[in-house]
Amino acid sequence: MSVILSALAELSTNVDPSTIVQAGPVPMIANPFPGVPDFTSLGGKFTEWWQRLFAVGWGIGIIIAGAYLIIGLVAMAKADANNPHAHAEGKKKAAGAGIGLACLAGFAIIIGAVLAVAG
Repeated sequence: MSVILSALAELSTNVDPSTIVQAGPVPMIANPFPGVPDFTSLGGKFTEWWQRLFAVGWGIGIIIAGAYLIIGLVAMAKADANNPHAHAEGKKKAAGAGIGLACLAGFAIIIGAVLAVAG
């Protein structure tokens, strides 16, 4: 353990601050949509605008699908033994919302596969 600590202490004292290069922000993940047309010819502002608009719409869709899933689960939970039809309706709502939520969450993979096959 002391070998590790001494190596860390040696590294921290031997680093010259003038040699550290400040790079710009590094993307966290690669582009999830390979094959998407390049819109940079329309300008950087346009590219930034449509990417943000798309991300906002996608996020709102995920939030709405999650809300519908919660509503379906609550409908299932509220049904009692005297009303099995209410449980079936809640289960149907929850299943549809769960499938929609899964599709929205995997949208990048689905569209990437479609573009790979079509391109």
